[in-house]
Amino acid sequence: YRMAYDHIAQRYPYWNRTSGRDHIWFFSWDEGACYAPKEIWNSMMLVHWGNTNTKHENSTTAYWADNWDNIPLDRRGDHPCFDPTKDLVLPAWKDPDPAAIWLKLWARPRSNRRTLFYFNGNLGSAYEQGRPEDTYSMGIRQKLAAEFGSTPNKQGKLGRQHVANVTVTHLRSEKYYEELASSIFCGVLPGDGWSGRMEDSMLQGCIPVIIQDGIFLPYENVLNYNSFAVRIQEDDIPNLITVLRGMNETQIEFMLGNVRQIWQRFFYRDTILLEAQRQKKL
Repeated sequence: YRMAYDHIAQRYPYWNRTSGRDHIWFFSWDEGACYAPKEIWNSMMLVHWGNTNTKHENSTTAYWADNWDNIPLDRRGDHPCFDPTKDLVLPAWKDPDPAAIWLKLWARPRSNRRTLFYFNGNLGSAYEQGRPEDTYSMGIRQKLAAEFGSTPNKQGKLGRQHVANVTVTHLRSEKYYEELASSIFCGVLPGDGWSGRMEDSMLQGCIPVIIQDGIFLPYENVLNYNSFAVRIQEDDIPNLITVLRGMNETQIEFMLGNVRQIWQRFFYRDTILLEAQRQKKL
């Protein structure tokens, strides 16, 4: 990025006209624009990870190669990873599941969604093949599993508050999309930075439950997230199911309806259709 900046600033007049404010940079890494050189920070950053650093001030990844904590200040400066007044979080690319799209899982009605809350993914070191680092997912997935884990951990224990219609599991499922589409609420939790769970939830018509303090999701500074998603503070994880059960059917139907209205905003539909047309011509 620094080499690109040097080239643009030295070869063209455009950068100096606005100090780069009318330029755009794309950072698709787990930690987004946390790495951005200080010289380009005036520009708009397109990222998948909208960490404002209001709570998580340091690197949030457990993957050493993406850790930015040791980048010298004279290179990085002291800017946050994301500024919602100028930057934008974009949806991650999700390889579309043809069956899920053909079956219109995103349109499945409330009456066919029997699971209250669903999350399937790596839950950390307490589970078989779990990530060993305590810092993985900033410890959020581990806290969720400790409370609501629905499959036994290495010690054979379930979560402290496990209940029948809540799924929090580390076991991979061949029916992952079907299970999302059979749920009312779906967990959106980080992995090493962004995880793509927001896209999974939206594309299967499930109300996203976001648990990552101070970290923006795709288009969150543009869309009214309160109309189709729920945010739970990390410290309130033990109260998660109480909060969800406290929502009445009118609220749930309203939010599900809004998810059905905007799910395509989280899906690179035109790109897929154009590629399909191209392949037909081959």
